[in-house]
Formats: sequence, C-alpha cells, structure tokens
Amino acid sequence: MILILALLVSCRVNIVIAQVGINTDNSQPDPSSMLDVKTDIKGFLPPRMTYSQLQSISSPAQGLLVFCTDCGISGAGAIVVFLSNGWYTLSASCILPWPPVAATNTPLETQIIWNWNPVAGATGYKWNTANDFGTAIDLGTATSKPESGLSCGTFYARFVWAYNSCGSSTVLNLTQSTLPCQSCGQPLTDGRDGHVYNTVQIGTQCWFAENLNMGQMINSYQNQLNNGIIEKYCYDNLTTGCNVYGGLYQWDEMMQYVTSSGSQGICPDGWHVPSDTDWTTLTDFLGGESVAGGKLKEAGLTHWAAPNTGATNISGFTALPGGYRGSAGDFYTINVNGFFRTSTQNVNLWSVWIRTLYTSLQDIIRATEGKEFGFSVRCIRNQ
Repeated sequence: MILILALLVSCRVNIVIAQVGINTDNSQPDPSSMLDVKTDIKGFLPPRMTYSQLQSISSPAQGLLVFCTDCGISGAGAIVVFLSNGWYTLSASCILPWPPVAATNTPLETQIIWNWNPVAGATGYKWNTANDFGTAIDLGTATSKPESGLSCGTFYARFVWAYNSCGSSTVLNLTQSTLPCQSCGQPLTDGRDGHVYNTVQIGTQCWFAENLNMGQMINSYQNQLNNGIIEKYCYDNLTTGCNVYGGLYQWDEMMQYVTSSGSQGICPDGWHVPSDTDWTTLTDFLGGESVAGGKLKEAGLTHWAAPNTGATNISGFTALPGGYRGSAGDFYTINVNGFFRTSTQNVNLWSVWIRTLYTSLQDIIRATEGKEFGFSVRCIRNQ
C-alpha cells in the first residue's frame, strides 16, 4: 500500500485497456507493452537473491527476471532470466556457454564413467554429486569423469556445468545405473585393464579363483614405488610368469600406501585385499590350517611340483605355486610354494601376516614376513 501511494504521489499512473504506464509526463503506455515505466531520474530494481535462493523458486515462469547477487563472473552479481530449461545470465560483453549434452556413460558393477559432449565457447566443466555449482569439482577441459566405489544395481544422478569467463551454463542432469550385482562364481572383468578373473564362493566369502595380475611389470631389482602406477614383478622377469601365476607384489604397493587392514589396495572396486581375519575365516571353514592347504591347492602336477600332498582343490580356490621375489631381487620356489599376502600388519609394523602353501604339505601356514618381498595376491569381495 505504501508503494502504491508513493507511486501515485510522485508519478502519474495511466491504465489503458489493462495496460499500465508509470511516468511523470502523463503519457500513455506504449501499445506493445503491458507495463511501461518512464523516468529520467530513477531505475527499475528487480528482486535480488543468491544463486541458492534462485534455485529454490518453484516452477519459474518463462522470462522471469531476477538480479542474482552471486551468479556473475567471480561471484559478482548479474541479471538472470529463466528461459526454456534454466536460468541464463544476461551479459553485454560475452556469451555464456550452453549446457553440456549427455554422451553415453560407461557403467560397471561399482563404477560409472560419466560422459558428456564438448560445448562450444566453454573453457571448462564442473561436476558434482549434488545440484550445487558452488561445491562442484572443477574438471578443467575434461568431458569425462570416472566415479568408483558405487553399489551394484543402483541408480545414480550427477550434475555437470560448462563455464567460461562470463559464468556458468545451466545444469546437465546425468543419470545412470550401475550393472546388476554379479553372482559369485561368474567371471569378473576388471574395468581398469579388461582382465577377466574367475571367482568362487567359499562359505560366506567370495574370492578370486586366480592370482591378481594387475599393473606394469618392472625389473625385480627395482623396488615398487609410490608413483601413481601399479607395478608388479613377474617371475624371472618374464611376462609369461605373470600370465600363469599372476603378479608378485611388495606390501606397500599392494596396499597402495595405506596401512588399514582390509583396504582395497590394488584390487578392483568392490573388492579388497584380504585381512588376516579373512584368511582365518577361509581356513576355518575348510576344516582348519592342518587340512585347508590341500583343499585350496590346484590338484595334479601341471603347475605344482611333486608330490603336491593332499591337493584336491575341493574349494575351487585353485591356489598356484607362484614362488616369490626375494628382498634382493631374485626369484625363488616357483612350483614349490605359494605365498599369499594379507592386508594386516604384525604388531611390530615392519612385518605382515601371510599364508604359505607347500607342495609337500596339506597344511596352510600362517606366518609373518617382511614387506619388501614380492608375494601373490588374491582379492576378496566386500560384504
């Protein structure tokens, strides 16, 4: 009411056939407008709000105009208008990028690679798990974002913006479901390198039925390093050794330089390096350490040297005798022993728990060894 009275006092209001004119010269509103404001001493001030408040407007009308206090360049204010499918910033000096257009995503069981097409005039893109540009991750010019650690058979929505020096586009809403949860016993494809592993259900646990063979082979006389590349040793420095028996890994490399028991380490998403407790659960289910070795070992003499005592592989674990890489870089006991790492450190912290199988025993031996040796790795699925 106060606003209306003020307008009536300071300006003349003319209403013609549902048109409104506000002015000081007693002129009629322009025939093309519903509202015609004329003044040479004041401006028009639209509603002012933040980007967050702007997004809370329910079902905005086409052409709705607002002054956004933090939507402009470097968080400055800007006039925004709602058009078609989102809010657009008005700029006389440059052009905002259009929103990205979705491309084909790549889903796996516990990973999605989100993809979108490049946008003309964009200098970068931001990505978020929530519809919030302010907290989004700046991806630079990348038009792809791998996301790991997801749940199988689950629907996900993600959000992408294009940006340039003028500001950001409206949001692209990407949606994708991960692949259905895989039954244990079916082959698993490692999305990192395409390697396919057999799996086996033993009691309540799902294990790899073969040794992990992930990473880039390096010479055994070098230590594996924390350099962003998964490195492995192959017996006798021959790739054929890894092809049959899998890679051999120092403990720190296998753990990817974390120390928490049960960590994912170099295992695929959804799997982890078995802890000492995981191994104990396995051997207990198979009747205890004195007989579990024979139930875990591959039967016959294709890979194991004679006598391969007690080997039945009744568990389906198919343990192979991959030998080990010694601390000085030499290789030992292929076809005689299988050494399997755990993710659990001993109390002294310089040694870690392992499990060892022998051709001459049906036992499985629980012991500790140094972190510098290269041993085989099996992965176990998260529960």
